[in-house]
Amino acid sequence: MREYTSSQFSPDGSVPPSMDPHLWSSIVHDFNNLLTPVMIALEDLQRRRAGTSRELGKIDAAIYCAFRAKVLARQLLANARPPRQELTDICQLLEQFQVVLANVLSPSIRLTLHVAGSLPLAFIDRELVERALLNLVLNARDAMPAGGDISIAAALEFPPSSKTGPPKQMIRLSISDNGVGMDDGTLKMAGRKNFSTKANGSGLGLAVVRRIVESLSGRFSIISTLGHGTTIDLWLPAISADLRN
Repeated sequence: MREYTSSQFSPDGSVPPSMDPHLWSSIVHDFNNLLTPVMIALEDLQRRRAGTSRELGKIDAAIYCAFRAKVLARQLLANARPPRQELTDICQLLEQFQVVLANVLSPSIRLTLHVAGSLPLAFIDRELVERALLNLVLNARDAMPAGGDISIAAALEFPPSSKTGPPKQMIRLSISDNGVGMDDGTLKMAGRKNFSTKANGSGLGLAVVRRIVESLSGRFSIISTLGHGTTIDLWLPAISADLRN
């Protein structure tokens, strides 16, 4: 799986100390100014409702992503706000976000969801998890230039062994593809700051995804084989029914 990271950003998406805050504010302001006419044009197309159902779906997804870009710009300007965690239904999150994910993929890529029944609520920042999920799906797409399958699964499982105490069940959110995969050297470096497996691409990279998950008291793991695809697991804290009462 390929990724993109930029040395201009800190691992948590914040403004690096070496950048002048006034300059950064100006860049974000200009970015929003450039994004505004794009939003206006997309919303005009959305109001006309002209096109096939797939074309209308792509317009809806583009508007959503443009809105998220504005949100991301505000987050960068605010120096990566602390997570705002709340009880979240992962099944509902995936079902609502599936339309967005499907419309950033080409027709040659099939997206499927597999959610275990009776899944407990997760204690997460929904916006940050959606951001991580979108980045991982885009990475999976880029790893399959000729098309393929992406699977997103959610289940309650025990995470890999840890030295920090007895294991507790967590929600395992898995994103799998059957793309190019990684060799052992790339797999060892994946997720580290400033490491990239591609020169051009989209998203903020696996380092940011790892940082997001760890900021939510979760865990991050990767399984990959060269030529046989990649599976990335986001281990998210789960809330049992007795603790919600």
